[in-house]
Amino acid sequence: MEFSRNAISRAGEILITSSSEDDIYEALEMINQWRSHHLHPLRVMKNRLIKLCERSQITPYLVSQRLKRLSSIEYKLDLNADMRLGGMQDIGGYRAVLKDVKDLLSLKSIIETAKQKHKLEKINDYVSNPKESGYRSIHFVYKYSSRVERYDGLRIELQIRTKLQHGWATAVETAGLITNTSLKSSMGPDEWLDFFKIVSSLFAIKEGLPKLEIHKDRSMESLMVECHNKCKELNIIDTLKALGVTTKHLERQNFPGDYYLIFIDVEKQSVLITVFKEKSIEAATDKYLEIEKEIKDTSKAVVLVSANSMKLLRKAYPSYFLDTSEFIASIEKINANCISRGYLT
Repeated sequence: MEFSRNAISRAGEILITSSSEDDIYEALEMINQWRSHHLHPLRVMKNRLIKLCERSQITPYLVSQRLKRLSSIEYKLDLNADMRLGGMQDIGGYRAVLKDVKDLLSLKSIIETAKQKHKLEKINDYVSNPKESGYRSIHFVYKYSSRVERYDGLRIELQIRTKLQHGWATAVETAGLITNTSLKSSMGPDEWLDFFKIVSSLFAIKEGLPKLEIHKDRSMESLMVECHNKCKELNIIDTLKALGVTTKHLERQNFPGDYYLIFIDVEKQSVLITVFKEKSIEAATDKYLEIEKEIKDTSKAVVLVSANSMKLLRKAYPSYFLDTSEFIASIEKINANCISRGYLT
């Protein structure tokens, strides 16, 4: 590892505690360089996962990768007083979304037993044991092994989840942008947090998974009724439907590239996408940091990601296009069934 864990952790401390602009600038430059080192291991690990799926005859709905946003790094350090940046495990993350629970569990088993030189340090199963917020996914944390110093020892996180779980997580992130809160970290308006917990349990029932602990004694009928009432009370469906960034013109251009820098402005409902080839990755990470420094409020966000096409990019990161259409369709179906079955009478 080119930068020691202690050096990176000190840079993280400076980032959130220092009042010196010069010190913060130096810390940001180090953090950005260290963050960019995760790109090569990410690409290697993602390609390995794709081959693993092919050999196992599992077809993911999508596979993508991203570098953690600076705002998310700062927020996580602020939220967890004992956390040190050098030990943060998801600076570089990649994700596979599967069509159903059967494929999800099959892939989990394959990953756990697959032989490889990179150490699998930890597995967090938030599908069998969902977070209190309702979040469901399975996380695998790897320690990357390489003869190249700057890559050796870096931690890379893989997340796998179903399409339904992906829709839920996307809606939570989008609603967080709307409410200017971190709903995915269980912070924000209680009524929105409660709504997503209810939907998480309803989705779990549909997928044959355990409900949240707070709903263990609740019937599907009562949860459906509460989901319907929350939607009406908070005007959730209309609020989510009112958002959305069209990218049809961008999809037609195909946008061939290796990395995409996505800048979203929630208030203007606009998205700016800059495409970079592999050979220009240093320019991409520098531009990433430059935009991050300029963002002053939560209505704007930027992220550097990788996907094979614009269409897949939107599927992988729908929250960056304010797109909750699949989640809305699921909720509308729940509400329609609630009415047709007479649960509201």
